[in-house]
Amino acid sequence: MNTRTKFWPLVAGTLASAFLMSGFAVAAPIKCDDAYNYMQMDDSQAAACLASGKNNPSFTGNPANDIFLNNAAGTGYQFVEKSENAGNPTALYNLEYGQTDSTGTWEFDSSLWDSYSTIAIGFKFGGGNKADNWFVYELNSLVSSGDWAYFGKGNGLSHVSLYGKGSVTVPEPGSLALLGVGIIGLTLVGRKRRAN
Repeated sequence: MNTRTKFWPLVAGTLASAFLMSGFAVAAPIKCDDAYNYMQMDDSQAAACLASGKNNPSFTGNPANDIFLNNAAGTGYQFVEKSENAGNPTALYNLEYGQTDSTGTWEFDSSLWDSYSTIAIGFKFGGGNKADNWFVYELNSLVSSGDWAYFGKGNGLSHVSLYGKGSVTVPEPGSLALLGVGIIGLTLVGRKRRAN
């Protein structure tokens, strides 16, 4: 049996099907809706909409009156920082945002992921003589920039806040050594079988 002639068509077929299937992977928007207005972020950036609402005060950073920290979805989160001026990064993690009409961008220093295992980003929009709208998204792991779209009435983006929870666990050297010994053992067993 000539395995060489069967190998290349199999490889070509596998690659062709992989390319065809990759075309169907499309990012979807994650919508945060408070029944009055809504905003959305791409699912390549956000894991979920954690909470939204229409009231003030919103993201103060003070656990006594921060609307997200006092919400069930905010349990375990800590306030990190807030940016109130578009285009001006904050001092701690360089949080900044930009806005053009009802869309915009946001970014922060990726070193924040060294301190927290889960990060949430909150957006507060002015209501234009009505109650303000706020939305909080949990970010996908290691995401530190993205864009947003707001579909509502009122004024523009007032400020953006960051929240974090959980600690980052660093693997112990003993665990890595054990893994290394296991790999070496499997290699030796494989060589012994081939020799027999």
